[in-house]
Amino acid sequence: MKRRKGDKEEESKRCCLLQLPLAQSMASSFNLEKAVCNHGFFMMAPNLWIPSTKTLQRPLRLADSITSVTVRISHPPKHHSIHVLVLDTKALSSPDQQALLRQVARMLRISEEDERKISEFHKIHSKAKKRGFGRLFRSPSLFEDIIKSILLCNCYWQRSLQMATALCELQLELKGGSVDKNAEHASMTQRIGLKRKQATNAVNVVNTTIGDFPSSKELASLNDNFLNDRLKLGYRARQILKLAQGVEAGIIRLEKLEGEEEEAVYKKLMRIEGIGSFTCATILMSIGFYDKIPADTETVSHFQELHGRKDCTIKTVNKYAKEIYGKFSPFQCLAYWFELLQVYEKKVGKLSKLPPSSYYKVNCSIGTSACGSTW
Repeated sequence: MKRRKGDKEEESKRCCLLQLPLAQSMASSFNLEKAVCNHGFFMMAPNLWIPSTKTLQRPLRLADSITSVTVRISHPPKHHSIHVLVLDTKALSSPDQQALLRQVARMLRISEEDERKISEFHKIHSKAKKRGFGRLFRSPSLFEDIIKSILLCNCYWQRSLQMATALCELQLELKGGSVDKNAEHASMTQRIGLKRKQATNAVNVVNTTIGDFPSSKELASLNDNFLNDRLKLGYRARQILKLAQGVEAGIIRLEKLEGEEEEAVYKKLMRIEGIGSFTCATILMSIGFYDKIPADTETVSHFQELHGRKDCTIKTVNKYAKEIYGKFSPFQCLAYWFELLQVYEKKVGKLSKLPPSSYYKVNCSIGTSACGSTW
């Protein structure tokens, strides 16, 4: 349903508009739709891509890292800046404005370093340049990227979507103080309600009233039994809890990882419980290191079908990855993802036009994975 002009004007009175300037080198070529709709993270809660207006809506944290506000991100035609409309907020302090703009810039990879890498990749991959591919969408924080990478592992894509939504719903309850953090298990009513919801809602339909993605502080105060019983995270509950507690205790310092060399980051990530080669490669990709491919059984199928490596297995997939994408070093992962994106869109249509109720079909159209759901 289209909003009436009067409704839009009334809404604008209750909102605060921020602008994120685009450098001259990217102002003419930047495309928000392509910058967002290229990786499964954009389909995972609390992200909400609105095809009709080509805007991205989701909650983001203010400078205190506690308070969340809902924003709508857009790129008006011929504008040299990204517009960030903060809903139900008339004014923001300078620190809050900068905090929001930093998160938007991270999600869309708007920085001199990102632009340099995209430019170098386009020099060796003309097809990607022609299609405007090079900015893999990511989360506003590395913590959210890591948790979502864990959610991708060892399950169907549909289940990954459901778990992300459940975490955001939990965050809203934590924010409202309606969750018993000391409970070892969810109540019978909660468990029955969750099962009923999973049975009747076979796909992930994004709910605009869900909360933000939970922070490490919000999760660290819970326990793994509660997380597993309430959200059905399985073995991931313990991994997510330990990660959150490690971050809060200062043992795991995520803020430093994005400024270190890849090898050092790789070693530190692999020491974190729950992070194996697939998850690690996905996290490295989100940070901006592209020479490792998050290989799983879907990658095996991709190599067999598209590249004719009929004898490829999960044990030999990395060897073939080097053979196929070595010429694109150090951007092998971008080259792989460019191919994968074309395959997905050939199967299900343009991702940016899919309704949230169809997101689960993306990975199902290709096949599922024993190591990760890739998306």
